[in-house]
Amino acid sequence: MVNDNLLENKLEILGKITASLIHEIRNPLSAILLNLQYLRMIKQDFPSEIKESIQSCEAAAYRIQNLIENVSSFTRKNGEKNCSCSPNEVTEEALKIMHTIAIDKNINLVASLEPNIPRISIDRNKVLQIFLNLITNSIEACEKSGEIIISTYRDPETGNIIWEIEDNGVGICEEHKSLILTDFFTSKTKGTGLGLSVCQSILREHNCELTFESREGAGSRFSIHINPALISEANEV
Repeated sequence: MVNDNLLENKLEILGKITASLIHEIRNPLSAILLNLQYLRMIKQDFPSEIKESIQSCEAAAYRIQNLIENVSSFTRKNGEKNCSCSPNEVTEEALKIMHTIAIDKNINLVASLEPNIPRISIDRNKVLQIFLNLITNSIEACEKSGEIIISTYRDPETGNIIWEIEDNGVGICEEHKSLILTDFFTSKTKGTGLGLSVCQSILREHNCELTFESREGAGSRFSIHINPALISEANEV
């Protein structure tokens, strides 16, 4: 009983420290992103190497923001904002953010987005968080070269919207497949192990599903199955 209380107190303190750190990081990060967005608006006046540097800095800042959101989503439940978004538009935004990182690693990002994919009633920032997580994972799996294909389409049998990302990277070994979606599991030397579990948690809140197929040495494919009920709900917003 004493040990349980001690653990509970430690977790409470850890939660407060985490919330404080997130708050302190968010303020300067917001200022950095604001200035980078301003530079992006006037970047036509800069030479090409400066433009690439701005884009690279912006991508890195968004990765930090994404990590913060991962930790924040894990430690508390955010209230829904009752808004809708277009999966295709959010995908295009995520690809723009990750473009420079992919180019630096000689990785080709290919979008195959089915036209007229309807809007869904999930907060846009949460959808962007999920897409950035999965694209980042695929880029890291490809290491120094490769191709990543991101696609959207409607499943004619279920009516689900399917968002898929497929890479030809290192793949997932058999012993890790049952662990890959669990909290704090990571095979990376630098990683929190929260990315995929947070994605799954957000999707489950909306009765959606995250699945994957992978073969070690041959690549992986992650699929998001978006519940068609979210389409009708979005049309009512």
